[in-house]
Amino acid sequence: MSKDTLASFKTGFARTKQQVFQKTGHSDETIDVQYAYDKERIVTTEERMLRIQKNHKKIIDLYKDLANVLSTISTDACDLYDTSDVMYTPAQRLKDLSDKIAANDQAYYDITATTFVQPLNDHLGQYTAIKKRGEELATRKIDMDRYKKEVGQLREKATGSNAKVKLAPTEEKLRICKEGYDALHEELLRDMPLLFEDKYPLFQYLTAGAVKGQEEFYSSTAREWSYFPPMVQSVNDTLGSSHMEVITPVESSSASVNIRDDAVFSESGDTGKPSKSIKEKDRNSTYSPTSSTSSASSTTTPVTLNKTTPPPQPYAPPSGGAKKQAQALYDFNGLDATELSFKAGDRITIHKAEGEWWEGEINGQRGFVPGTYVKLI
Repeated sequence: MSKDTLASFKTGFARTKQQVFQKTGHSDETIDVQYAYDKERIVTTEERMLRIQKNHKKIIDLYKDLANVLSTISTDACDLYDTSDVMYTPAQRLKDLSDKIAANDQAYYDITATTFVQPLNDHLGQYTAIKKRGEELATRKIDMDRYKKEVGQLREKATGSNAKVKLAPTEEKLRICKEGYDALHEELLRDMPLLFEDKYPLFQYLTAGAVKGQEEFYSSTAREWSYFPPMVQSVNDTLGSSHMEVITPVESSSASVNIRDDAVFSESGDTGKPSKSIKEKDRNSTYSPTSSTSSASSTTTPVTLNKTTPPPQPYAPPSGGAKKQAQALYDFNGLDATELSFKAGDRITIHKAEGEWWEGEINGQRGFVPGTYVKLI
């Protein structure tokens, strides 16, 4: 280990030791209330300026994202329309708008680079310099307090020859450290208030630069956007909320019919019994088609079964057959104790899936389940 490295290690150890002594109350510490107050104001102001710098960068990125999103929308919209469609032109025009916004974003970046970004960066550089000088001041204060303590201890032992030898050089070290501390301390007490007050005139220039740059961006973008309203002026945009569905409603769709409720699919069912067709099963429901207007505004209603014969009472559990699981498609409230009640999404154990009414169990209760209200899973 070189002499310089060893000396640096010893100095670092002595400073750490002094900090521990100060924290535990075993050594005096130089306290400066005014310096601590000015330093706190500088730290708080720098944090706010760094957030402003970061958010300004976000504005530029948002403009860039807006251009990219509009370009993607334009591509997708053009793919949806035929070139002869009246809406193809505004869809294609979006691409031109996205290019213009990208150009406006670059123009805003170029304008604010000299009126906002550079001045703010230079100003923040002063905060960085103050911070580094504050760290140097803290180091000098530790050394000054450390040598002050050593001088006091050596003076108490002034009768010893060893103490007399060490006292003079230690006092010289204390003098040098104190002079260095006082000079830097005085400089910081002068500079920190000046830097704190300097933010007021500076931010007048920064605000003006940002406002003028954004005004140019939005004005240019608005001019390009002004071409769009006439292209869609003839379209009533309020009709979209009442636009009717064109596919078969859920309640009348063949997909809502459980084709596996036929006895041929039941392990315990009579496979010799002829099966009903899907059209015959649809006719057993009470659904009746209404006009397209009423179907668009009404809510979806589950199929209501026509029970031609009442379920047997009392209910007798099946003697055999494999259990199956089914999921409820709609809410159902049983009319009597023999019918199960359930909510859409509930899981039901099916003991027998045969005919319109199946035999099932939910939450420990067994009873009849309308087959078209559930599906096997």
